[in-house]
Amino acid sequence: MNSRKLSKAIAGAALCVLAVTGCSSSPGDGSKDKDSSAQGGGKDAAKAGVEKVDPNDVIVKQDVKVPGSNEDKVTVAIHSLEVEGKTQTLTLVVTPHFQSVEDDAAISIYDAWGENGFAPQLIDTDNLKVYSPISDTYDEWTSDSVFTETTNNQPVTAWAVFKAPENDIDSVDIRLQESWPKFTDVPITES
Repeated sequence: MNSRKLSKAIAGAALCVLAVTGCSSSPGDGSKDKDSSAQGGGKDAAKAGVEKVDPNDVIVKQDVKVPGSNEDKVTVAIHSLEVEGKTQTLTLVVTPHFQSVEDDAAISIYDAWGENGFAPQLIDTDNLKVYSPISDTYDEWTSDSVFTETTNNQPVTAWAVFKAPENDIDSVDIRLQESWPKFTDVPITES
């Protein structure tokens, strides 16, 4: 191998080493190891946060029977319905009470909804409008029905994003499942 080819090979190897070490840090290089889920940095750090959903802080809740089951029930609670800009987000707290499974068995939203998808509707009765979750290329802006799961008697948060109300309204009715009573006059808040 001539010296010119050897020089190019060494230079290429050096660049690779620099690229790899430039993307990682060693414990003694002055960087601080932070929990990225709780802390952040940079110019927008003051805006970033983590949504706090207290399962006991709800607007209204109801206990309903899981469709297709005589023994399984679920407590469904509305935590909030918040408008921000062009969208509104519904946040629920869902607590399954299943007799048909062990206490440590995984129970999904799909199970709690009686093996139905999670597709809540917001109903504006004054203006005769129904809002369904925003959808883009077959994906709805909602919690995943199958992978949003918990265990018996343990609450889990579920959410859905809708277009903001077209009219100036203060509340809506919410239908979560065809066989369950709808929630009525749920207040809309501005974030």
